[in-house]
Amino acid sequence: MERPESSARGARSDAATAIALLGLVVMGAALLGLMALVLPQLLGIVIVILIFAVPAAFHYLVWGWWMSQIRDEELQREEEEGDSSKFGAPNRHS
Repeated sequence: MERPESSARGARSDAATAIALLGLVVMGAALLGLMALVLPQLLGIVIVILIFAVPAAFHYLVWGWWMSQIRDEELQREEEEGDSSKFGAPNRHS
């Protein structure tokens, strides 16, 4: 079982990671905007890349969310089974 301090630390770490990723996305978009001013053909290249990247990112996020839900359900089921074996369930090994 996780201690409350470690879960609070994990939430801060997740927030910091999200802020850093958002900053990278904003900086990347700004650089692409500057490059589009110099190379007008870049817009077509970016559109083609986004046609592949957006569905892939969507799939990755949805699949990850779905897998984390399954993992959480399995962990919860294992904890419930472990609790029932500790309290009142007969010991099969004796």
